[in-house]
Amino acid sequence: MKIPAIITTALSLTAVSFLSSSGVQAEPESGDVTVAVGDVRFIADDGTATPLKKGDKVAVGGTVKTGGQSRAVIVITPRSAIRVSENSEVVIETVNENSKPVDVMINLKDGSLGALIKPNAAGELDFKVRTPSGVAAARGTFYAVVVSEGKGYAQVKEGQVEITPADEEEDGNQ
Repeated sequence: MKIPAIITTALSLTAVSFLSSSGVQAEPESGDVTVAVGDVRFIADDGTATPLKKGDKVAVGGTVKTGGQSRAVIVITPRSAIRVSENSEVVIETVNENSKPVDVMINLKDGSLGALIKPNAAGELDFKVRTPSGVAAARGTFYAVVVSEGKGYAQVKEGQVEITPADEEEDGNQ
């Protein structure tokens, strides 16, 4: 099955947005919204939806949903960001800046996202994207992940990504 074409666009736009906002310092256990275009919403645990705009914070455990022709860029840590593409649903599961390396887990429920990890961050950051098919773990890289029809796909633009199938992840064999 061919990986959707949107993945290449997500990679390119993530790099531009992240590099232009590299001075932003994320607060521990939250993400800073640096771009919000169109219908971008934060969904709380109780189901309440709140529009997101540039400058807003996204708390760990929160869900970000985008509508058609919408996108968001969220700086997760000072060395990582995600670009949430249109018609996507993402949960920021973990941002633990007290662990060494810093532990980040993003859960891509549907749609696509680009992940940009600054060069040479591999030893300082354990950045992972969970999909229904498994987990894609960055090893100092720039990559995109897509969930389509319940399956996860990853495309590596630069560097390395370690893929752990869902059945192995559930068994704890990461």
